Amino acid sequence: MNAPQQQPSHPTDPFGARQPVQTPVATQRPPSDARLPRLFAAMMGVFAGLLVLIATFLPQSTYEQLSDGKTVSKFAETGWSRSFDIEPSTEEKDFYDKTHVARYGIPLSATALTLFAGAAVGFASYRRNSGSPAATTARTLLIAGGAGTAIGVWMFGMDISASLSFGQDTGRFVSRYGTGSGFWILLAGGLVALLTIGLAIVANRREPAPSPQAPYPVGHTPYAPGVPQQHYPAQPQAYEPPSPPTPPAGSALQQQDILRPFP
Repeated sequence: MNAPQQQPSHPTDPFGARQPVQTPVATQRPPSDARLPRLFAAMMGVFAGLLVLIATFLPQSTYEQLSDGKTVSKFAETGWSRSFDIEPSTEEKDFYDKTHVARYGIPLSATALTLFAGAAVGFASYRRNSGSPAATTARTLLIAGGAGTAIGVWMFGMDISASLSFGQDTGRFVSRYGTGSGFWILLAGGLVALLTIGLAIVANRREPAPSPQAPYPVGHTPYAPGVPQQHYPAQPQAYEPPSPPTPPAGSALQQQDILRPFP
């Protein structure tokens, strides 16, 4: 004969009612999908700032002059200064001493520092809500630095495009204007700055609000699986006998009640 299976016990209250089994509620982790654009925007801000800052110290435009096929003058310009590959003559040196290059390195470095500041605040406020003051400050700095970088690169590109049209070739004298490696790195930094702006705008969305808590924890079952729910009968109320009817006025029963002594 098989032994009866023992049912799992459940706590009961003093009246015999079954109490639901409380299970620990799992801690909800904050959503990270809405914070990834903020992290990527900070990373792209650092990358764009490095590209722009490095490009200002590299040759951005070049100039070469040939006479009868022989190079007589050649120099390159960066965002800060001019460097000669062939030492100019005394007259040319006096002329260049009175002029200076367009120092695009000043505004471009300012935009790069703005990107660095926005990225630093963005990394520090990564775990905060998108509406917090720190996240708003990081987003503002990244958008401002990215916009300034893109505008600076566009203006410098227009300047380079205008200088390229000055080239001449008369057969004996040839003047050539060109671009250096710094220009292409600067152009790449401008494209990354535009990407930073897009990511910073996408990061403006707010995290989804947490769902309302259910009356029972997640995964809670009031009764153990396989155990039928028990129904308890209602408790019977105490029986009260009906009161005897009142005899009519003037009847013999009423007179007997009147003449009966009061106990």
